Amino acid sequence: MKIPLLVSVAKVTPEVLTRLENANVGIELSYFSYPSSLEAPDLEQQIQAYQLMLKDFTQPITMHGAFYDLSMTARDPKIVAVSRFRINQSLDIAIQLGIKKLVFHTNYSHSRRPGYKDFWIDKQVAFWKTFIPKIEQYDLCLHLENTQEEDHSFIGGILDRLHHLNFKTCYDTGHSHCFTKAQNRPLSWVKGYSDHLAYIHLHSNDGTIDQHVAFTKGSVNFDGFFEAIQALEKPPYLVIEVAHREDFLLSLEALRALGF
Repeated sequence: MKIPLLVSVAKVTPEVLTRLENANVGIELSYFSYPSSLEAPDLEQQIQAYQLMLKDFTQPITMHGAFYDLSMTARDPKIVAVSRFRINQSLDIAIQLGIKKLVFHTNYSHSRRPGYKDFWIDKQVAFWKTFIPKIEQYDLCLHLENTQEEDHSFIGGILDRLHHLNFKTCYDTGHSHCFTKAQNRPLSWVKGYSDHLAYIHLHSNDGTIDQHVAFTKGSVNFDGFFEAIQALEKPPYLVIEVAHREDFLLSLEALRALGF
């Protein structure tokens, strides 16, 4: 089974695209996830520039949608409205670029309030349902990514309730280590998500902060993880999401050695 390999890139250049093309590695665009990009006066020109750069790129292209400061479950309807606006803005950019796969955070925050998890899932389901007509019209797939969720059951609960082929999950291997108390091993997330899993952000850290280093570094326990990915019926996108080129090269070399 061939599993697509990609890398998350903050600022795309023709030189970067040439190197990735030669390495048979796809790209996840993160430029349009930043508020500074979305509010830039030259946003439309940047979209056009990306259209030109990407038109001859033959490897998979995905996009990270807006996530900074968004709250899909806020009590204040105006905050929810702004969150909906940013999600729609991301979808519109993806449509202009011909991109079909997008990643969005659910932005869970821990709460001791009794019944909060069920409340949070209910609110998330109601929020994401509003985008179904648009994503069906343009055949977009939205991958919901974990940040502070303690285990697979949080986003898994949203996807179970949505029960829609255009919604999948993005499992982030670094977030589950540094942002949770449980620090469950990546293998447990793969097994828990099962058919929901279609996208993976691969990186590591020391368990204290989100360092985005190569998965061969840090203290994340990847025992059984890659074998479990390869055993999935449908291959997920495997995206190297690291902060520095050195960590990308280390990750790519290690993945090639594992047979990816």
